[in-house]
Amino acid sequence: MNNIEDIYELSPMQQGMLFHTLYAPESEVYFEQLLCILSGELNFTAFQQAWEQVVARHPVLRSSFYWEEIEKPLQMVSKQVDLPWEKLDWRNFTPDEQQQQLEDFLSSDRQKGFELDVAPLMRFTVIWLGDYTYQFIWSHHHILFDGWSMQIILKEVLAFYEAHQRGEHLPRISHKA
Repeated sequence: MNNIEDIYELSPMQQGMLFHTLYAPESEVYFEQLLCILSGELNFTAFQQAWEQVVARHPVLRSSFYWEEIEKPLQMVSKQVDLPWEKLDWRNFTPDEQQQQLEDFLSSDRQKGFELDVAPLMRFTVIWLGDYTYQFIWSHHHILFDGWSMQIILKEVLAFYEAHQRGEHLPRISHKA
């Protein structure tokens, strides 16, 4: 209870997504995976810190959802969450093997799904493909935000990352995603 920042009722869209997710838990319709190839030298620590700063700015990214034994479903915002990261090294695989590994990984990741009552409802994977090539995978549940908000989040992550690389610090102004 000490980690609760706020509690909200769900928006009608979130209520619908929660209903469909609970009704068909094996469905992956609201499970999203963003895949990006990152080229160049990656400062993994700075990349993680950029994500942590963005998650600190947007309460919805620290949200979990509750529906059992209450009248209306609720969204609980945690003060802080531990972001789950996985780092993999596939440099020893051929491009064909990397592609097969990626397909297997994405399928396995989707099958894990998310427990909607445990924040955060996202996880990150960075796969080292070559000397200066990385596959980044951001898995998340769509109940958190829409496609327009995703663009804002990614833009902020890149801004924080670039600032860190320059030795600068951006303000931690809170905005709703």
